[in-house]
Order: sequence, then C-alpha cells, then structure tokens
Amino acid sequence: MKTFLVLAICFVAAQSLTDEQKERLKKHRSECLAETKADEQQVNKLKSGDFKTENESLKKYALCMLIKSELMTKDGKFKKDVALAKVPNAADKPVVEKLIDNCLANKGNTPHQTAWNYAKCYHEKDPKHSIFQ
Repeated sequence: MKTFLVLAICFVAAQSLTDEQKERLKKHRSECLAETKADEQQVNKLKSGDFKTENESLKKYALCMLIKSELMTKDGKFKKDVALAKVPNAADKPVVEKLIDNCLANKGNTPHQTAWNYAKCYHEKDPKHSIFQ
C-alpha cells in the first residue's frame, strides 16, 4: 500500500492520516534514524517546524524519509508522477502539483540538500502532511 506516500509529502490539506499510514511513517522514522544517525531530539523539532538546526545527518534523514516514501530517488530526483498518482481526489491534483513545483524550485547541490529544501518548504506550506509527523 503506497497511498501513505501522499501523506508523507504530497497531500491535500483536508486529508487525515490513517492509522496504517501513521504506522508506516513511524517505521520509516525508526529506520531512517538508525540509518542516518540523526539526533532524535533534532528530528522531533522538525515536527513543529523548527528547521533552525541544519546539519548533514538531518539532511540525510530527510532524504531517507523521502526515499522510503518512494517520493525521491537516491540521487535526489523527485518522483512527481508518483506523488500525484497518490492524491486521492483528482480535483486536488492541480493544487498539490503547484505546491510540489514551488517546493522543488529550490534545488540543492546534493541529493540531501534537495531533500531538505523540499521537506522544509512543504512543511512550511502544509505541516499537517509533512513527513516529519
């Protein structure tokens, strides 16, 4: 079930996370914390939109979450077609696509930086559907 990916980054503000989707994000979070060695307290701050701390492990964590959500490749290429396919209401796709495009405009010079920039932007614009739940 990949529908939870919409929640991770590309969703509609009115949608709520299902219990299954929340569990998947928890699993991804746990795996990404272990893989990236990101500081859990710093990751927790991201939930509330505190992006003041910017370091390589947090950037790698953002990329890891996007990869596990199948929204980005390891080389930092965002899978917009996959993300849009996950939007449950077709009428919402233009709004989501515009948000995605706006957030992808600030590419970084590494996949980690691109993921960080995207996740930060999306969280600022739609915190209810951030990968940092």
